[in-house]
Amino acid sequence: MMHYLVHQLRELGFDAYWIPQNAPLTVHPRFDTPHVQRSGCSGPEIAEDWIIVYPEGVFGNPLNARRVVRYLLNRESAFGGSGMGAAPEDYLLTYSRWFHPTAPVLYYPVFEGELLIRSARLTGSEPRTLDAYYIGKGAALGPCPPLARAVEVTRSWPENKSKLYDLLENIRIFYSYDWLSSTLADAALMGCEVRLIGNPGAIGVEQLLNSPGMPDMWERASEHSVFMRPSSRPKFLEKIRGYRAEFMPSLLETLKDITRHFDR
Repeated sequence: MMHYLVHQLRELGFDAYWIPQNAPLTVHPRFDTPHVQRSGCSGPEIAEDWIIVYPEGVFGNPLNARRVVRYLLNRESAFGGSGMGAAPEDYLLTYSRWFHPTAPVLYYPVFEGELLIRSARLTGSEPRTLDAYYIGKGAALGPCPPLARAVEVTRSWPENKSKLYDLLENIRIFYSYDWLSSTLADAALMGCEVRLIGNPGAIGVEQLLNSPGMPDMWERASEHSVFMRPSSRPKFLEKIRGYRAEFMPSLLETLKDITRHFDR
């Protein structure tokens, strides 16, 4: 999401840059995300008057910025640690109401256009012969034992999104120990039954069941597990399209609010 935010800010004419934590860099090939001079990477030097956007995993203000935005892409301290160390004058922004009760929400479902096209073409009658599971961030929350008779999807396999969609089109049930991965949406939009298992971390069963953003899509599988039926795919696809259409007006309003905050 941080890469996409840089891309959209540059589309609007802002002088926005990605700040790498280390090299080499991995960025989306179709995003305009130039980076600053840092960690052995060439680029412009960070200026004193820049607004720096830190995700929730960054503690304190390592760049000593005068104007700081904290963009929560997960709950503060979701994976341990001492939180963000935010200053009172920092501007708080959240990707989801799940992650902060009062901060403004800036949400965009970052999916490949190919996924939405392929999802819309599904009929629901495709033969499915495999099950799969994904660990992702679940590894930081507790044991994630391999599932018998299921193939493991990882961050590096399948090696690209097109091949992932090919696989998902043949998957019957997609199990995930990571309750906050975009791969869940990939699986749901490709017609899989999606089951969340293991430690939910920042998201609980009741939150998903009562989510205002996706009403009636998740169902309880057990006390500590939920699932989404393949029949929810058309409604989910419609929701995703709506959120994408709302993003640009939301971003413009957020930029105005950030400007007012730092001009006080």
